[in-house]
Amino acid sequence: MTDQVNIDLHTHSEWSDGALNPAQLIARAKLAGVDRLALTDHDTIDGLESAQAAAGQMGMDLICGVEISALWRAQTIHVLGLWIDPASPQLRANLAAQTVRRQDRMQRMCARLTKLGLPGTALLRAVESLPGVPTRTHLAAALVTQGHAATPAEAFRRYLGQGKPGYRSAEWPPLTEVLDWIRSAGGRACLAHPMRYRVSSGARRQLVTDFVQGGGAALEIVSGNNASQHIDICAELAVKFGLAGSVGSDFHDPKLTWNPLGRLAKLPARVKPVCGDLE
Repeated sequence: MTDQVNIDLHTHSEWSDGALNPAQLIARAKLAGVDRLALTDHDTIDGLESAQAAAGQMGMDLICGVEISALWRAQTIHVLGLWIDPASPQLRANLAAQTVRRQDRMQRMCARLTKLGLPGTALLRAVESLPGVPTRTHLAAALVTQGHAATPAEAFRRYLGQGKPGYRSAEWPPLTEVLDWIRSAGGRACLAHPMRYRVSSGARRQLVTDFVQGGGAALEIVSGNNASQHIDICAELAVKFGLAGSVGSDFHDPKLTWNPLGRLAKLPARVKPVCGDLE
């Protein structure tokens, strides 16, 4: 990664929980001065074809990606698959299974909301009417639209956050299995936002150890509005474990002005960039 190239390797479109369709995302990234962008929707690659078409028209380098949900020690972990082959039959089959898991989870959450006195069936219908895989972000928006929460943040705080009455976990595949999916599709596995997981520093080191042993290639060093001390911690982990580093906004919605596309801190010089040998 050079100073001349503006890179953002973690973004979302409406095919998961983003607000923009892929073409709109590419156009906004272009205006923001992004030269190389990865579309990494949650557990789906359905937006990549239109993103590739838009990127080709606008002269942007699009990296085919995905953000896959996995399980490590009973905790949900997100892994970015970068430079994947979208045509990989194995990856497509595995992501189809992820969609089924998400659909099942959404049905269970809406059933739980019904028991809490909310219109779970109507909420489920609203979520299922949207493109892409169902996410808690969609359900939070439906709760707001139907007048059961003032904001998505309130919907999470009252109903959908972990430990809240409407929350239900999904039976995600093990981390090692997800790493195999990414490698089999020719991709590089990058552990997304390592500092967001509710683990001790020792457990985080063990997570990275297991990630490396499973074939992981990189850590997301700069993510969204990561504080500088978080960047330093992630950089030290990358150096210690011989991992490359990645930068990504985790962009979802232009209304979230604190998290714009492409406006990211630089990768620390001591960390090898995940795309350094692909320049």
